[in-house]
Amino acid sequence: MPKTTDVDVLKYLYMGGKVILTGYKVSINAPDDTCYVANNKNITYGDTYIALALKRNAIRSEDGTVLNEVEIGLDNVDLRFKENVMMGKYNNKRCKIVLLIVNPGGTVALTSLTIFDGFIDEPKGDEHWVSFQIRPFSILEREYPNRIFQTNCNWIFCDTNCKLNITNYRTDTTLTATSDGRILTCTHNKGADYFVPGFVQIRSGTYNGFYRPIQTNDYGTVTMRIPFPGVIVNGTSIRITKLCARDPASCINLFNNYDNFGGFPHCPKTPVL
Repeated sequence: MPKTTDVDVLKYLYMGGKVILTGYKVSINAPDDTCYVANNKNITYGDTYIALALKRNAIRSEDGTVLNEVEIGLDNVDLRFKENVMMGKYNNKRCKIVLLIVNPGGTVALTSLTIFDGFIDEPKGDEHWVSFQIRPFSILEREYPNRIFQTNCNWIFCDTNCKLNITNYRTDTTLTATSDGRILTCTHNKGADYFVPGFVQIRSGTYNGFYRPIQTNDYGTVTMRIPFPGVIVNGTSIRITKLCARDPASCINLFNNYDNFGGFPHCPKTPVL
């Protein structure tokens, strides 16, 4: 159905000398609590939209077709955003795409217009870029709901659907030697690669609050997939957290939690009519 735009917003689309920016409002812990804007400086409109280098593909649809997804790319994203991605905070979260209309060089938006609303797929990327897809709510309009009937688990590890307790899968310890930021020497009393997949959080010192994903671990060291930005001194407090690969084998063999598995590994991979 056609979109109705408030007349107080519509007038700005016909004014000259205005700049239209794309904003993103993500509901992580509360509705619309995390906001970003594709710009080189922050923009305020009720909420503060943090500047990031974002780009999205065009939102297009033809008569008789269903708009299934919008792909978002983020280059040179800030450290906090990448840390949240590593922790899975953006998985399956609601995201609104809005247009923010500002005066040239301004930092306060004149108005806002929502153009898309949906849920984020699990973000993917590395230390330089992140990408994710936003899919609309109307899942019944899809030809085949591949995101629901899938081998991998739909739940976030240790959420209310998974029903495990994250405190059982993390270890608080301290470094026993100064680290170069990539290899952390510590005592965690776990076997080789127990924390793969997983992440390390620094809890004291210069990099307090920083997160990094784990590449491998042995009995006395943990190696980061993406190094911390500098030297970490001996005695620094860290928290090592194990995550789940979200596949049936992990759920059965590592966590004995298959009764709460959130995937559908025995469903057909293509529609059966």
